[in-house]
Amino acid sequence: MKRIRFIELELENFTSHRSLTVEYGRITRLSGRNGQGKTSIGTAPVWVLWGTDLSGRKWSPRPVNYDADVTRAALLLEVDGKPIKFERGIDGGDNVFLINDVPTKAKEYEAAVASLFDRDEFLSLYYPPYFFGLHWTDQRKMILRHTVSPAKSEVLAEMSRTSKEQKVTEIPLNPAAKKLAELTQKHSLDELQKIHRDKKVKLEKDHIAAQSRTRTLQEQLTLMDSAPDVDIEEAKVDIAKIDAAIAELERATAGADENNRRIVALQSKVRTLLEQRDRMKQQFAALQSEPIADACRVCKQPLQGDAVEAAKADKERRISEFKAEYDRIVAQRKELEAELAVLEYIDVSEKLEEIRRWQEAKQALQDAIRAKEDRQKLEAQVEQARADEAATLTSLKESIFILDAIKAYRAKEAELQAEKVQSLFTSLSIRLFKYVKTTDEWEPDFAIQMDGKDYALLSAGEKIAAGLELADVLFKKSALITPVFIDGIESYTGHVAVYDQLITGRAVPDQELRIETEGEA
Repeated sequence: MKRIRFIELELENFTSHRSLTVEYGRITRLSGRNGQGKTSIGTAPVWVLWGTDLSGRKWSPRPVNYDADVTRAALLLEVDGKPIKFERGIDGGDNVFLINDVPTKAKEYEAAVASLFDRDEFLSLYYPPYFFGLHWTDQRKMILRHTVSPAKSEVLAEMSRTSKEQKVTEIPLNPAAKKLAELTQKHSLDELQKIHRDKKVKLEKDHIAAQSRTRTLQEQLTLMDSAPDVDIEEAKVDIAKIDAAIAELERATAGADENNRRIVALQSKVRTLLEQRDRMKQQFAALQSEPIADACRVCKQPLQGDAVEAAKADKERRISEFKAEYDRIVAQRKELEAELAVLEYIDVSEKLEEIRRWQEAKQALQDAIRAKEDRQKLEAQVEQARADEAATLTSLKESIFILDAIKAYRAKEAELQAEKVQSLFTSLSIRLFKYVKTTDEWEPDFAIQMDGKDYALLSAGEKIAAGLELADVLFKKSALITPVFIDGIESYTGHVAVYDQLITGRAVPDQELRIETEGEA
């Protein structure tokens, strides 16, 4: 616990004070009519330390009703019994900083002050209205700074409690609390929330796609003809039997086909040889009637003696060769006709018809098997699609369940946190969280009310009462004790209890500034 006490304040040309020294007591009362500088005296320590007014805004205390070259203020204070003097001044256009009467650079001066206490905390204790002017996030942070958050085990147990009379230690965790207790062993709540928010978005899309696939496949199955009443394995056995029967018939017809093809081939060759024989008869007659040439076929000179005999021998030779070829063709034809005479055409039309009937029966069985297999395949796809849809929905429900559990946890945590903080106050109502309908979640917030009214709507006396109660809580929870300055104390009729020094400002009509102390500083 750090204790700050004011010992002495020196002012020179500070607002309306040309020269003033204030020696603080345990209680320092400032009184006088309006405009006598009571608030300036209360503001001076804040300006010395930070160069601001009581609201934390930059402020110049130079006098406005007379000219002065130098404006200065020096504050002697004790920090845990050790004295230290801070002085800030404006000399012409220059800022002046001194620590224990030693000139100091601005940054060193600011660092020295910052090393002693946090500005927001100090000002909220010294001048409670300052707290109410802070942004709500800073207000909330200050209130919660020294408040222990509910333990995870406490929140989980409270989530499961259905009656205030139940003892938390005897309550079995409900499914949501049990799930979070398990999951938070590996991930934080923020991590779980991010994981399952992203997962939920994906699963919602996947579930819509799965529903669409199931519906499409079911429609295809509905449009498909009903599966034929056929036992696939038995049908395959029947097909094997048909294949055997067809093979036997094909073997039986194979020889007939060869025989018939041979007959056709022989008949064709005989016809060809007969046609060739008839042509040769005509050619032989022409050859026999051909005259013996009496002139050379090349030079056209008449042939003499041996040449004529040679021409005759050539004609005889060609006739002899022609007869030999003719006899060969006749002999070949007679040979083929002899072979043809012993062959008989075999009719296989009945067997081919039987093969066709077997093939039709086989095709019918194959079509039935294919139709049944196609339907079974589609039925399996429908079942798998339904299973996938159900699994996706289960995962989606799981993520929704976890997200809802996290919401419930945060709501209960907020409730317990608010109860702990609220228990510190008597007349003030504190709101730490607000419900956001669009997200269905409790989000951090901060507001203070007294008797159902916001601080801005309170009367001057009520604002003092609210500030004193707030300061009392901060004093109890913080590690800092400072003087307290209450301006306009005449508006307040309640009890004032502070931990150490009290400085008050009271407006008294027609009275000059009066400074009174009680007790030693």
